[in-house]
Amino acid sequence: MNKQDRLNRLVPLTGALFVGLELGGVAAGSQPNVTLGDPTAKILAAITKHAGAGAWVGAHMELASLAAFAAFAAWLLRSRPRALHGTGLLAAGSFVAVTGASLLAGDAIRYGTSHGLAHQQLLALFYVQSALFSASWAASAVFLALVPVRGWLRRSALAIAALQLAALAAPTAGVSQLPTMLFLIWVLAASVSLAWRPHPAISPAPAAA
Repeated sequence: MNKQDRLNRLVPLTGALFVGLELGGVAAGSQPNVTLGDPTAKILAAITKHAGAGAWVGAHMELASLAAFAAFAAWLLRSRPRALHGTGLLAAGSFVAVTGASLLAGDAIRYGTSHGLAHQQLLALFYVQSALFSASWAASAVFLALVPVRGWLRRSALAIAALQLAALAAPTAGVSQLPTMLFLIWVLAASVSLAWRPHPAISPAPAAA
């Protein structure tokens, strides 16, 4: 196996690393278990709870996961024609930037809880965080629509992208969180599939004129 073949099997696994770090961070308690549609009293009870060391470790894991996603996206989009390649990278970069901003807003909430921020200020930060999180759905939907994959990876990517865009119409509904989990499942499945069989599932780049 030459160097290029090894890269084609190892680099796709950055997608699995992204999902592992993301879910590991959530499991560590990086984010309060509330959504935008929950009652204000429940949101306040969750975001004013003292954040232990595990929550901060989880927060750093989630931030680190975005670097893994960026590597996965750059590798996956490499075969796109120039215009679509640029658009895909812009969508992936927007996802990283908006998600990172959302995570930093969460960090501000955790820090402010024990450093004198009033409930209304914490709620305002939570609403900003939720708005940024919702915006990430649009960015990831565009990314999924542009990934150069074939077969079931292509069909499932388009279906999840449509669900993510639909969720933007009702961000406070409980089911609006589902497409985000489906997105993570897709990235994991694509990562493993492309690492196992890197060439057949990827649409080839067009031949030069």
